[in-house]
Amino acid sequence: MSQANKIEVTLLPDEVSNGIIIAWPDVYKDKSYWRNILETYHQLIHQCLANNKYIIIVTKENVDIDKDLSDINKNLSMLIENKEKYLYLYCLEYDDIWLRDHGPMMLIDSNDNVNFNLAKFNAYGEKYTNKKDKVFASKFIEKYWNHLKCCQKNPLKIFKDLVIEPGNIIFNDNLCILNKSPLLKHNRYDWNIINSILKEAFENFLNKEYVIIDSGLLNGDDTNGHIDNLVRLEKDNKLYYMATTDQSHPDYDVLNDLERQLMNINLDDKYLIPIYHDFDDIVKNSENNILPFSYLNYIRLGNIVLMPINMNTSDAKKLEIKNIFKHDNLIFIEAYGLLNEGGGLHCCSMNILYKQ
Repeated sequence: MSQANKIEVTLLPDEVSNGIIIAWPDVYKDKSYWRNILETYHQLIHQCLANNKYIIIVTKENVDIDKDLSDINKNLSMLIENKEKYLYLYCLEYDDIWLRDHGPMMLIDSNDNVNFNLAKFNAYGEKYTNKKDKVFASKFIEKYWNHLKCCQKNPLKIFKDLVIEPGNIIFNDNLCILNKSPLLKHNRYDWNIINSILKEAFENFLNKEYVIIDSGLLNGDDTNGHIDNLVRLEKDNKLYYMATTDQSHPDYDVLNDLERQLMNINLDDKYLIPIYHDFDDIVKNSENNILPFSYLNYIRLGNIVLMPINMNTSDAKKLEIKNIFKHDNLIFIEAYGLLNEGGGLHCCSMNILYKQ
């Protein structure tokens, strides 16, 4: 692409975002942990509205949210309480709730115009049926444009036909970090081709450096190693990462290798901040299988951090995390139900900048 035709956009930073998109989780209605997922979604909606953050709930046709919430003795009108302008419902079809992986990623150009990146998604290397997910992003962009007229109608395809789920991209103003494993496992290209597509995308569109780490998988991770469970990169070059000193933790070797790789990233004034996990942070399902729990799978909305916890999270661990995020409005949200489906808070949401 010539300099004259160069399009330069920025991935929407979490600290600039003022809302999230979520897909209503009725696809898991027959699961034993359905009520756990409802409780998590109720908390997400409540905390967004209570803190004047926008939330777009995507639902399928004929889905009755109030009827579903009645399973936990809640309803939507109780949540809204004069916050109507912050909550919107879009009716769209989808196969699952993991919008961080197949939903559109928001972009901002140099004139503060909103755009979206339309990425290819193949359900983690075609592990699952995703006929509806394949077109979800384009349908959402169309709905969003018709609703607000505040974004560019034609989305970009920054990464061409490369399968690169947004859950495998973390970034700040200076740098993007991606994990190699999902890129290889979800594409049929060799690494040289993948890297050339990445290089062109970051040079011609994003004007940002990128670093590839090559981390192993967490136990129970169904995404083949998405980075948003492992590392979060924020403003002022704060680099939070999942860590452990507990040799009984099943991911001990993976996390220690991750730490070694992060130490070698060439980033001026970087601040490596470990978020420690020990054996008590391990969560298992009813069949005694380890679930992919990580405190790194949080949602940031400006200075608000919605932090996942689980049934084993102790008061001491909460205090430890509060001290790490002491300059933020930290809100803990139980995420056990989502873990049973292989994801977390960050995975089931997508940050947006809602402009009226």
